[in-house]
Amino acid sequence: MREQGRVRWKRFAMIFIPATAAAAMLVGATVQGAVGASFVVAGTPIKSSADLVKAFGDEEFGGFVETKDGQKIPVYIVASGRLETFNLCQSYLLNTPIGPVTVRTTAGNDGRPVVAIRQVLKATMISGDVTYTGIELGRDASTLDQIPGITGPPGTPGVQAPKVVSRNSRQVFLALSAARLELPNLTLRILLGDHECF
Repeated sequence: MREQGRVRWKRFAMIFIPATAAAAMLVGATVQGAVGASFVVAGTPIKSSADLVKAFGDEEFGGFVETKDGQKIPVYIVASGRLETFNLCQSYLLNTPIGPVTVRTTAGNDGRPVVAIRQVLKATMISGDVTYTGIELGRDASTLDQIPGITGPPGTPGVQAPKVVSRNSRQVFLALSAARLELPNLTLRILLGDHECF
């Protein structure tokens, strides 16, 4: 059975190479420079969990993402000037000819946090034990000023705070971009079956 499993993986390797490359672009490399906050999304839900997340410079507002076929999906946009994440897990599920396959990435689990600079997350679900310091709620999203150059649409209610701490964080998102992303102790695995972070 073990040898048969190896042959099966080789046979379908081409299926997983694009998935691995996409995951690497998303969370598997250090990216420097300006990264656009808007791009066409695949529409695949990505799950993320962490023990502790610290955001320094936080902005939040509603928006949309668009898929290649033109479908618009409402999302909650969370932008962070600097984000430190401890014990990060990110995963998404693919349907393949051999059944469901999980692309799962972990990092920041050795005492060093994952660090993101100017991160923009477009989420469909967020949960955790969250503490805001110096929060402004209901501010016009076009006037948010915690992160230079990142604002929301006029007339949309926004939230901002100089510091946000989230424990037992759980997120489902459709897109993520960052000017810089550092992932200490990174591990990326391709797993047969459903082995998502939560």
